[in-house]
Formats: sequence, structure tokens, C-alpha cells
Amino acid sequence: MSINKKTLLAAFLAPALVAGAAFAAEPGFYVGASGGQTTVDGDAGSFGFDDNVPGFNQNYKIDGDDWGWKAFVGYQFLPWLGTEFGYHDFGGISNSYAGSNGSSLRSDVDLTGWGGALVGTLPIGPVDLFAKVGGISLTLDGKVNAGGPTIANYQNSGSENDTQLAYGVGAAYNFGAGHWGLRVEAEGFDDNEVDDFYFLSAGITYRFFSDKVAPVAAAAPVAAAPAKCSDSDGDGVCDTADQCPNTPPNTRVGPGGCDCDYTLQLQFAFDSAKLSASDMAQLEKLVPVLTNPKVGFIAGTVVGHTDSVGDANYNIGLSNRRAESVANYLKSHGVNLGGRFTLKGMGEADPIASNDTEAGRAENRRVVISRTDCPAK
Repeated sequence: MSINKKTLLAAFLAPALVAGAAFAAEPGFYVGASGGQTTVDGDAGSFGFDDNVPGFNQNYKIDGDDWGWKAFVGYQFLPWLGTEFGYHDFGGISNSYAGSNGSSLRSDVDLTGWGGALVGTLPIGPVDLFAKVGGISLTLDGKVNAGGPTIANYQNSGSENDTQLAYGVGAAYNFGAGHWGLRVEAEGFDDNEVDDFYFLSAGITYRFFSDKVAPVAAAAPVAAAPAKCSDSDGDGVCDTADQCPNTPPNTRVGPGGCDCDYTLQLQFAFDSAKLSASDMAQLEKLVPVLTNPKVGFIAGTVVGHTDSVGDANYNIGLSNRRAESVANYLKSHGVNLGGRFTLKGMGEADPIASNDTEAGRAENRRVVISRTDCPAK
């Protein structure tokens, strides 16, 4: 493999494997298939054939193009890094040569292989740039026929296995909520023997990951408390049934005496779905209430939002991840959200402040938790 190729590969891998760590791709398995053109240009000896045929007064090469295809499966095990395995059928390369003494030669080589690689990804909105490096176990099946005044029907055939370095770069356009992708890529295969072996292809991928939680119906209201009972905080719910005592006066409450209009708003850093220490402290105040089996009727929404910076489709995904971060934190502290809470990402569609200023954009980067089980005002 030449120094220029190594330099080019490193240039593509650097941003994908380092800068890519600041972005978040959907984890999970994916499958795909591609088709394209194979280009080979190498000495016949590199493919296991004698390139100096007795009676043929010139060496010959395996040199040509053909259509090929591949099928592959991958797994995104980190937000910016995954692995990919697949089968290549590179097609067949045929060459015919004429010697100066009236001799002729024809070579036919079929190329297939199984390979695997690490894949670094750099998402830019709905487009993913990627680079990969790994290896391929290449199988070469071929035959050579030669004839002429000085060649008595020379024939040579055989099969050879060769492990080679595999590397590539490409881009993918994601659609269908991120499940589907259209990709184009260029791959090279190289070792100390074959110096010119490439595959340019285009294809489609499908990613397997869970869609967002679907909305569920609100819980049925509990029957009204008896008219005459002890009600220390004056919220209209008897002390014997009040699960949220000491509610401030004039607070609208649900059947259990808990605030119906309680809204918790969490702020996020730019392009991040990571909870801050302040966010965690606010959520921990909710844990005792939501883990109380007597208030299992409480339902609500966890809605993620973003500012207007960046691609709208990317912001939808970012707002979903912010809502999921909140839900996952509550679950890790013993809260069984079940079907009571609906997760949703609004992207940049519902700002509460102007996106023209940094302060306004900071307010818009948020997750809002609200109750939905109370009767309408």
C-alpha cells in the first residue's frame, strides 16, 4: 500500500473517529446491499498465475473492469463508531493478449471475498460521512489459455486465497425517521502484491432501532372525595386520600391532591442531550412522588425541544434524545413510567423565547415535563 494511500485514508479517518465523538447516531444493527464497478490492474503473478507463459514472448496482466455487488450487516455500538461485515462479488475480469510471434493468450479471473471493518461516522444533519478500515479474505478463481506456433495449447487454472487490507470512504443520506439510508462509497483492497484493486458502489441500508413511545390515553379520573371530611390544606381532597399534603392555596389539584399544573423545565447545553447536575437535582425531587404506589394514576408528557440552529430533521432527533435522557434517568431511579408518560420531540417548532439571541436559544433548549391526567380547566 503506497504512502499516498495511507495519507489519504488517515485524512478521512481522523474527523470521523475523533470529531465524530461529539455527535450521536442511533445505536443498533443495520443491513444493506450495494452494486457498482470493480477495477483491477495487477500483474498475473499477483493472482497466483505464472505471468511468463512458456512460448509467449511477453508478461501479461489482470487488467479490466466489471460490475459487482455486495451485501453487508453492521452494528453501531458507539454513537460515532461501529463495525461492518459483508460479502463481495467483484465480478470477472477477462483479458486477451496477442504475441508478436502469432501466439495468443486469454485470462479469466473471478473475484469474491468476505470482509470486515471498523466504521467511523460523522453526522451532518441527515447526511453521514464515514470512513472504514479492516481486511478482506479474497478468493481468486481463474484460468489461462494460450496457443500459437510455439505454444502447445497451454492451460493453467486454479484458486487462491489472499488476505488483504480493506479501506474506504463514503457518504449516506438518511430518511424515513433515520431507518433508511442511501449510500455511495469507494473501497480499495491492497497488500504487497496487488496495488490497484478498487470497488465503487451505491446502495441502500436499513437500521433497526426502537421508534419513540406512542401516545397513550389518559387515566380515568378518580371519583370525587366526600363532601364532608378533614382537608388541612383546603385543596378539596380529604386528608385520608391526599397524597400531596400542604398544597399551596388556590392550587388546581387532581384526585390525589397533587398539583395539576406542575411543570418541570430542564435546560440543555448546545447540541447535547446530557443532563446537567441541576437537571438531575430537579428530577430527584420527582422520584418520591412518582415511585409512590398510591399515585400510580399520575400521567403526563416528556417533551424535548431545541433551538433553531442546524437542520430541522437533525433537531427532531436531538429533541427526542433529550426526552429519552430524562425518561432514562427517572427509570434508573426506580420510576416505572409504563404507559403513563408519553415521550415526544418537537425539535425547533415550539420556542418560548427568541432564537435571535444566545439567551433566547438557551431557553429553547429544554425538556418540559407536564401532567395530563387532570380534568381540563
